[in-house]
Amino acid sequence: MKANKVKIILIVLFMMSCAVTFLFSSFFELREIIIQEDTVGILNTFKDKKMIIGHNLNTMLISKGNILSGHLDKIENEIKKDVNIKEISIKRTGNNSLRVDYTKRVPIMCVLYDDYVIYFDYDGTIIDTSKSKNEKSVLIKGINLNSFHFGFNLIACNDMLEDISLLCKEIEKYDIANYTAIRTLIDEIEIKDANRIVIRYDNRLEILVDLTSNVKYNANVICSILSNISQKAKGYIDFTISTVPYFTPVP
Repeated sequence: MKANKVKIILIVLFMMSCAVTFLFSSFFELREIIIQEDTVGILNTFKDKKMIIGHNLNTMLISKGNILSGHLDKIENEIKKDVNIKEISIKRTGNNSLRVDYTKRVPIMCVLYDDYVIYFDYDGTIIDTSKSKNEKSVLIKGINLNSFHFGFNLIACNDMLEDISLLCKEIEKYDIANYTAIRTLIDEIEIKDANRIVIRYDNRLEILVDLTSNVKYNANVICSILSNISQKAKGYIDFTISTVPYFTPVP
C-alpha cells in the first residue's frame, strides 16, 4: 500500500512538473501586442517594465497581473497615472498575444485661470492648459479657481458642472444620431444664480435653462429647436418662464 501511495505521489509530482515546464516554455512566448493606436506611449511602459516580445506571457501575468483573469493589473494601474487615460484594459487574447484597449479623456470644456485656459473632460478632470482657447471646446463661465493641478476634479468647485456635462453629452448623442453639429456651435455656457445657465450658441442665440428641471429632456428640446430654427435667427430662448420655451428675436 505504501509503495502504491509513493507511486501516486511521484506520478502527481511528475505531471505537475511537466505542466509547469510547459506553461513556462517557448510555446507561451509573447509575440504580439495588439493596440489600435499608441498615442500615449503605452508600449514605452512595457519596455520600461522589461516586458518585451519573446518573454514568457505566463511569467508576465504572475509578476505583473493575474494569470486567471489574464489581465496585467500592475501595468494598467501604472498607465492610469496618466491623467489623459480614462480607462484601460490589457488582457491576454491567446497563447502569445496581449490586447490593449483604452479610452482617452477629451478636453471638451474649459475655464479661464489668470492668463491660461484650463481644459477638462465631461467628468470634470483637468487634463491640459494653453494660452488660447480651442475652438471646439465650450468655455464655462462662473467657475472661480484659486489653484489647480492636472487630475483635479472641477465638479468639486461647482456641482452644477455635473448637469452641464450631462447636457452637453446629451447634445452630442443627438448630433451623432441626427448627423448635426449643434454641440460644436456652443461657444460658452455661463453659470447663473438659482441653478440657471445661459448657453451662447453660434454667436447669435442665448438660451436660458433651469438645471433643476429634466436635463436630458431639455437637451433634446434644445436640439430640436436649433435644428429647425433659421440659421440667421438671432435672439433669446427662455426655458424658465413657462413649460414651453419662449423665443424673443432681436432685430
